Amino acid sequence: MHSLDAGRLNKRIEIWGYEQTENPLVGSKVALVKKAEVWAEIHPVRGYEFLEYYQDSNSLQYKVTIRYRDGLTEKDVLRRGDHQFEINSIIDIDFQHVALEIYCTEMKDKVIPYV
Repeated sequence: MHSLDAGRLNKRIEIWGYEQTENPLVGSKVALVKKAEVWAEIHPVRGYEFLEYYQDSNSLQYKVTIRYRDGLTEKDVLRRGDHQFEINSIIDIDFQHVALEIYCTEMKDKVIPYV
């Protein structure tokens, strides 16, 4: 049985999701909207540099642990302050619906605008 130490969840993060909005003048538009704000534990996993479109770019991998929440997908985006994290995978530890381990990437050069 996996137990979650609530004292480790000491960082506040926001969960953002893509939503299609209708505007009678412009038409439909897809934008990021805030879905929730939760407590989390954030740990860097590794960092590496890679060449993308012939430009150097930095990327950091993180493991984020939160309480179990239904409806979170890899299409969602996590945000803490000015940092934006793209979700790579979500793991329900031992399928017990107690905690989620979220592996994500912080892309420093690519930031998706918010509503």
